Amino acid sequence: MEIYILNGLILGSIYALIALGLNLIWSITDIPDFSQGGIYVFAAYAAFFSVSLFNVPGIVAILIAALTGAILAFCFEKFLYRRWRGNIPIQLLCAIALFFLLANLAIFFWTAKSWNMDHYIVGKATIMGIGVSYQRLLVIAMVIVLFVAINLFLKRTKTGKAIRAAAQDLEVAPWMGIDTDKVFSIIFAMGGALSGIAAALITPVFTVYPMMGELPLLKALVVVILGGFGSVGGTLVAGLGLGVLESLGAGYISSDYQHGFAFLILMIVLAFRPQGLFGLRRE
Repeated sequence: MEIYILNGLILGSIYALIALGLNLIWSITDIPDFSQGGIYVFAAYAAFFSVSLFNVPGIVAILIAALTGAILAFCFEKFLYRRWRGNIPIQLLCAIALFFLLANLAIFFWTAKSWNMDHYIVGKATIMGIGVSYQRLLVIAMVIVLFVAINLFLKRTKTGKAIRAAAQDLEVAPWMGIDTDKVFSIIFAMGGALSGIAAALITPVFTVYPMMGELPLLKALVVVILGGFGSVGGTLVAGLGLGVLESLGAGYISSDYQHGFAFLILMIVLAFRPQGLFGLRRE
């Protein structure tokens, strides 16, 4: 059981990290930003090539992936989403189109071949009698650190408080002196950076390939709904919980149904608590 829990925590950490950026974007703009799946792919390739071609240290590769994600998301918001602000259906279609565009561009540039990437940290630790690579432990550790940092940023900084105010009532926010254009740019850049970091962390554990963003994106969307809109802690708990439940289900029931467990859990939770496990009921 221990190995399933550890693997679940690693997967759940990635789900939660992508979901955190999605939650910030979705709770303010009402857009489930599917383009984050494509951003995840491009950031993974940025980390992969920075290590394989230029032999940069792991922390630099992670920063490059974060910067790649932040720039892409910032540009999408500024030059595309902003043009149709208030028209949610058009913005949603744009987000879906961007996801498929980025995935197909990845195939065009780098073919459909999957690539293996060296671990940033070599070696293993023994936990509960199980050998776990330092790379896998790095995933969990960095995700926890990032969640704490984002939570402190939202609660302690002026910009973070502006983001929270916009999430509570976007129409009233400008009357309180909040620059909503700036808030939108910041949250999209943050979301892209978090997706980029998630991609850079998980790529050495698995592989990099053009359609690698599909499942993490869908699971992140599930995590946002399960955790509740605007809840940072809820996103982390829901992400880790979903990863563990998936891993246990795959281990004890069947791996054939692994990806279906997430949506079964989602339907059960929504039937009894539509606002998510930790979210407030939205009017």
